[in-house]
Amino acid sequence: MGAGLVASLARPGGTITGLSVLAPELSGKRLELLQEVVPGMTRVAVLWNAANPANASAWEEVQVAAWALGLLLHSQAVRGPQDFEGAFARTAQAHPEALLVLPDNLIAMHRQHIAEFAT
Repeated sequence: MGAGLVASLARPGGTITGLSVLAPELSGKRLELLQEVVPGMTRVAVLWNAANPANASAWEEVQVAAWALGLLLHSQAVRGPQDFEGAFARTAQAHPEALLVLPDNLIAMHRQHIAEFAT
């Protein structure tokens, strides 16, 4: 897909095998699932690592899905560990009904901090 290794998730073709949990194509689906879990939500904060070029397509997928679902997104882009506190403060000010966290190594390294903020 994004890296050009397969044609699509449904029909990858070729001889590539494996599993990907970071596929940007799944980002929109994650938003749809979140809407099922939080019925009636209208505002969603999205925490994502903007320093990782691979996340740009995941962010685009989320935007497309949000438009189709009638959701307002609040982008909370981080580029390093120093950005989390500011992102958390902006998220709190936006009063979203949900937080979608796009998978990434930086995000994974700070998952405990993110979970504490979310709770």
